This record gives sequence, structure tokens and C-alpha cells, in this order.
Amino acid sequence: MVAIQYLGQNGFKIRMDDLCLCFDLYLSNCVYELTGKGIRNYDAPISYESLKEIDYYFISHDHLDHLDPETIKNLSVNKNITFICPFPYIGILERLGVENRKIIGARADEKIDFNGFYVIPIPEKHESYTLIDGDHGNLGYVVCADKFRFYHAGDAIADKTLAESLKRFGRYNVMFLPINGHDWKRFDNEIMGNMNYREALDLCDYVGADMVVPMHYDLFCNNTENPAYFVDYLYRNYPYQKFKMFIRGETIYIKGDSENDRFE
Repeated sequence: MVAIQYLGQNGFKIRMDDLCLCFDLYLSNCVYELTGKGIRNYDAPISYESLKEIDYYFISHDHLDHLDPETIKNLSVNKNITFICPFPYIGILERLGVENRKIIGARADEKIDFNGFYVIPIPEKHESYTLIDGDHGNLGYVVCADKFRFYHAGDAIADKTLAESLKRFGRYNVMFLPINGHDWKRFDNEIMGNMNYREALDLCDYVGADMVVPMHYDLFCNNTENPAYFVDYLYRNYPYQKFKMFIRGETIYIKGDSENDRFE
């Protein structure tokens, strides 16, 4: 049984048996505090105190709503936590006070073995590829455990290269995909874009997943998308595709065989 909790933006807490994984948590208001832009539409649905059990904390890239300094500082005191981030950003975590022994620098397509599962970091475009001294700075993560495989995209543009990269691992139980899209106006305001809802569903259909979860569409008023468009496009084009639209803070429970799913 796998428990998945939505924590806003791209943030998810995923419990697999006795392991707890978190992805791209943004629990502070540091985007607004540091840039004057990006006021949260809603408060974080969980407290730091409730996240003491995290074993592995995955960071996709260095934007503040994914690599959140305040959240990382607060959670780095957890005794057993390990942070996984793109290799070029190890220094950022160290400057935030994270001990080096608690950091794993991820490199594109280099398998990382853990106790009970493994991870393949996937190089992705966030408008374009981010290369720093030859290493990719924007990664998604394919996580493979016994009878359960999922993909957390972080922030990504969908294209054939990404689709083929993901397809080589076989079918997924869950794909977590951004849907807010991209356009010149947001780019001109230094808001890097993602795939839109059509591209996300087309990617899911091409790669193959039991369930697709849209994300990155509701936290900032200047970078949102109406998830009803996602549902409408799915209904008209992929009516047999399972999906889950999370309520903030909601937890669902799924089995590796995709049967007996339930929601709380």
C-alpha cells in the first residue's frame, strides 16, 4: 500500500511501506519575501512538525518554490533525512546548513540505489535545459520499488525526447505532471514555463500510466491554470485514463496493482 499526500504546488509526501519520500516541498512564503512576487493563494496544508519522519527529500531544481530555503532549513535537523538534488546544487544545500553526509547529488540518467527502491534522474527542459559544468540542473525522478513505479516531473516541458526517455522504463502506476503551461508574457516576467494540460495528458498516454496527477496550477495567482481544462481534455480524448485531482492536504491510498484505491 502506498500513501500519497498533496502538499501544494509540486509538493507531495509519498509513503511506501516504512519509507517516507517527499518531493519539491514549498511550505514557506519565501518567494514573496525574497522577490516581492508570488503571494501564496493558500497556506501550507502541513506543519514542519508533521514531517519528522521523512527519509528522502527530492529537489528537482533551484527555483524557490522547489528548493525552498526555509523548508529545507527546518527539515534538515531531522536525524534520518537525506536530500537528493541536482548535482550542481549541493553547495546551495550546504550553505543552508545541511550536512554534506545528508546530501546526494543526482546526475542525469545515473541510477541511485536506496534500501528497497531505486531512482533514475531524468534530464528535462524548463523552457530549456539547464547545464552547469556539464551537469543538468533540472531533473525529474523515476522511482522504482517493488510493484510500484512512479514519475515526479518537477518542472518540465514535454517533448519527444522526454517521452522516449520515460517510456524505456515501462508502464507507471502514477505520473505527477505540471499543467500550467508557458507563454512569452510569463517568460518575460521571469516565470519559466512547463507543459500544459494537453501536453501532460498526451505524454501520459504515450508513455503509459495507470493514474495521472496534475500539479503546479493553483498556488500563485500569476502562474495558474484551470484544472477543469485538464479534465475536459482527458474526457474528450482519453476517457479511460484514471486521474486524481487532489484537495490541498488530501491523502490517497493505492496498491501497486492499482486496485482497491481509496481517498481520505
